[in-house]
Amino acid sequence: MKIAFVSQPIDTIIPPYQNSVGACTYGISRPLAQSAEVVVYGLTDNHRNLPRTEQSGIDYRFFPATRLDKRLHAMQRQLGKFFRRSTPISTSWWWYPGYGRQVAEDLSKQGCDVIHLQHCSQYAPVIRALNPKAKIVLHLHAEWFSQSNPAMLARRLDSVDLLTTVGDYVTDKTKRTFPVVAGRCETTYNGIDAHEFARDKDYNASRRTKRILYSGAVSPHKGLHVLLEAFVPVARQYPDVQLDIVGPIGNYPIEENFDLRDQKQTIRKLAPFYATNPWSAIRSKLLRKGTDHERYLRYLQASLPADVAERVSFLGMIQRAELVDRYYAADIFAFAPIWNEGFGLPPVEAMAAGLPVVTSRSGTVMETVIDGKTGYLVEKNNATELAEALLVLLKDDARREAMGRAGRRRALGHFSWNAIAERMHTRYQTLCKPRFDGAFLFGGTEPRPL
Repeated sequence: MKIAFVSQPIDTIIPPYQNSVGACTYGISRPLAQSAEVVVYGLTDNHRNLPRTEQSGIDYRFFPATRLDKRLHAMQRQLGKFFRRSTPISTSWWWYPGYGRQVAEDLSKQGCDVIHLQHCSQYAPVIRALNPKAKIVLHLHAEWFSQSNPAMLARRLDSVDLLTTVGDYVTDKTKRTFPVVAGRCETTYNGIDAHEFARDKDYNASRRTKRILYSGAVSPHKGLHVLLEAFVPVARQYPDVQLDIVGPIGNYPIEENFDLRDQKQTIRKLAPFYATNPWSAIRSKLLRKGTDHERYLRYLQASLPADVAERVSFLGMIQRAELVDRYYAADIFAFAPIWNEGFGLPPVEAMAAGLPVVTSRSGTVMETVIDGKTGYLVEKNNATELAEALLVLLKDDARREAMGRAGRRRALGHFSWNAIAERMHTRYQTLCKPRFDGAFLFGGTEPRPL
């Protein structure tokens, strides 16, 4: 069997630096390559000076953004500074169309049995047109139908043989939104590389300083402002506690995370973090208030009282090996998204390292973190409840260890890429088998593939 993975144009797949979906492509393709031929597509611009192949035997095929792609991307960035879009650019037809066309044309020469698209639904029609015999799988890593044109998405789904999502939360909502795909829509969770988390956590290490860790984008939808508000009373009660914030600093476009029609209260609260019209953007530039990215970081830094600020570290994007080490060095993992997470990989990675997790009730995170067993689930936008959960764990060493061990068992037992790859390979094989109609099954004379 030959399987191709088509990455989003924003994905960085190969370590040491990866975004979340890129890490998922890398994580699932390696074990699949043990039993199948695997091709991975990505954008050259994200993978300079990286090899096309690895010892794993995966064929990495990178294509550059075309001149049109770059022009459209520049236009999108400029427009995004001045106008709030009604739909996310990630579902637009003009999101790197040249890249999608190049991938589709190369796929037509590869003879793949399965073509697995990572979230980029706009490439499905052209890939289908040039690869009529392949089975196309569309993998949703977040819910995008609330913010996008349902009729447009429905047309794209006509080109898809299987729609899979990263959690039952997304699957159930997809089935309700698009009943026509309910029979070919299912859940395939993301996972972790068990080898990265092979060592046990040393709970007996004597450290005076307790460390709370956050990993993920430093963007308003991730609720860092809520986490910092919660950390202030925690830090004042525990003078030796430290909060480490790891991840790329920069605002995700607001329309990528929230339905602008339905989330009016949330949108109003987030508005100060974004330039919502041309005049505010120009004014911020003239007054040197910085970009949206810088605006949110400055807000976070300014929100901290002087006696607490020195115990919060913004570490930015770090290499993968260092991130894993920081999971093991921490005592608690804190995650406070105010949107609905598609999957939420960092809490699962933290559990794999033996950390108890305190997180808001957000999308699929409620399926991965077990409240009261592997950590605590708190209400979104509730800094008081978040602080209380953190304090409970800081006060009780035995509870932290028990929850950390339970989380590690759950992460390694349910969310290992090896186990997920095995199930996916079986599902691909089923998908590729010819199906026959009832006339043959119940006495017909000749099988007719459906």
